[in-house]
Amino acid sequence: MLKLSFLYFCILLSVKPLLAEIPNIENRNKKKIKEGIAITYIRSMSKWDIPFDDLLENKSGAACIQWKKVTDSFLENGMFDALGYSQNIPNKKASQIAAISGCKKMKDYYKLGDTCKCEVVLTNAENKVILPIKKFDREEEFSEAVKLYKSEKYRDAYKKFLKLSNMGDKEAQYNLSVLMLRGKGFPQSFKKSYYWSLSSKLYGEKKSEDIIKKSILKLSEEEMNEINEELKVNLEEKASNGEIHALVPLAKWHIMVPEDPDYNNSYKWLSVASAFNVKNTKKARDRIFNNLKKKNVSIIQNEANEVYERIVENIESLKNKGDSL
Repeated sequence: MLKLSFLYFCILLSVKPLLAEIPNIENRNKKKIKEGIAITYIRSMSKWDIPFDDLLENKSGAACIQWKKVTDSFLENGMFDALGYSQNIPNKKASQIAAISGCKKMKDYYKLGDTCKCEVVLTNAENKVILPIKKFDREEEFSEAVKLYKSEKYRDAYKKFLKLSNMGDKEAQYNLSVLMLRGKGFPQSFKKSYYWSLSSKLYGEKKSEDIIKKSILKLSEEEMNEINEELKVNLEEKASNGEIHALVPLAKWHIMVPEDPDYNNSYKWLSVASAFNVKNTKKARDRIFNNLKKKNVSIIQNEANEVYERIVENIESLKNKGDSL
């Protein structure tokens, strides 16, 4: 039998369950939570007089994390119910597998079932904690915002509609424009009403046209031009940052807002949207193409490619930044 030059272990811990529910992780300091989990793991190991730092490379530590119990109090004083660790493993991946294997044995021993999942916390000095991502339910959030509006809790409704609006929800944008036009919860603002109704129209909400007409009657041409430009700049920023939902409205802006349609820029943004496989953008792009001058096509396509690559780079950068928190 081949003698393996590594060890892996599992640890039994018996602690009194915590009853507190975890607050929404999205609204907490993620870096602090990740660091706190690593510290909690090391504290749990120390209870058994096994300093993790003294283990041999490659080493990994895993814990059965009950996310509902990861409160600030737990991160300061708590310990994990089941742990696993490894040392002197041929490579990092193997060390992680070994640590999780040990953790799973303790999870089964204590019959923890689905209350937690064994996850890698540390590999050597690297924090490997992956925070659970809470799924954002747009329909539920929108429904809650409507309920708040009907209950005349306009400021609370506004906050939820604003969050959805910034994510490209055309109905939330329309409702924001109504709030601003009527002055519900905030002083009346025809400029904001026009901004959100126009944005909603660009995202495809047909009802917005009525709000646009009403708002325009209260604004000067200079004010309208300022808002039009502000909306374009904001859409460009969102698109450049990887918020793909802004691409089509931005392409529409160049056709619907200027006095003379800007087919070049509309084609450019539709080309980028098509490259990201946004629904129906290929047909729209090809229709706009018929309005381009041949001498400009290569230049516009090069610009579209540069924009696309920049967006991809920004998306990857944000992803890596999120993983490192």
